[in-house]
Amino acid sequence: MVNAGKPLPGRSGRPRAGEERLSRHAILEAALRIVDTEGLEAMTMRRLASTLGVNPMSIYHHLPNKAAVFAGLAELVFAQLESTPADDSVPWKDELKAAAAAYRDALRAHPNLALQILSDTSAVSDVVVAVVEPFYRSLDRAGADPRQIVEAVNTIIDFIHGFSLGEASVRAETFDLAPDLLTRVSALPPGKAPTLVRVVTELGAEGLAYDFDTGFATGIALLVDGIATRFAL
Repeated sequence: MVNAGKPLPGRSGRPRAGEERLSRHAILEAALRIVDTEGLEAMTMRRLASTLGVNPMSIYHHLPNKAAVFAGLAELVFAQLESTPADDSVPWKDELKAAAAAYRDALRAHPNLALQILSDTSAVSDVVVAVVEPFYRSLDRAGADPRQIVEAVNTIIDFIHGFSLGEASVRAETFDLAPDLLTRVSALPPGKAPTLVRVVTELGAEGLAYDFDTGFATGIALLVDGIATRFAL
């Protein structure tokens, strides 16, 4: 019979080093370090136990499987967003933009985890529960009805997820598309895609330079203004 709640003893009959101080939070922090530094594939229950210096069975008392570990990581990473205090002195649009920026920052800080979160429906659900309150609160303050709130937040979250996947794949502050694009445009047959040619040529390499921070801020601003117009907020 398993003695639930107590660490399994080593061969000496005493808990292994690390088992006496083992906790759910300590396990999740160790798992996050593995994911951040070595990638998702490296995060196995055996690897986690080795990092903590404990018997693998000790982990199962706190987290029953790998899926529970990843769900816990989402909770750990986004806990700060969930506890963001309300501030009615901040305009609702600014609160919404700040919520979006904070969510993007959390995903950007852990790009390996972001890829797992966005491909796992149960993990997405865990994240949504943790992060949407500031989004919902700002739109509720604006006077949106429940259906409008859900539609608007789903759209913003989808944008952040898509943006974060692209950002995680590049893992740089900027994405220099200009040289290749200019070369391809200049090689187009005369009369093909005239608007594209005119716009790209007019902007040039400097105008086409893409910065992720600026791109995100612009995208969220367009969405927030569009939401306000569509729902007459």
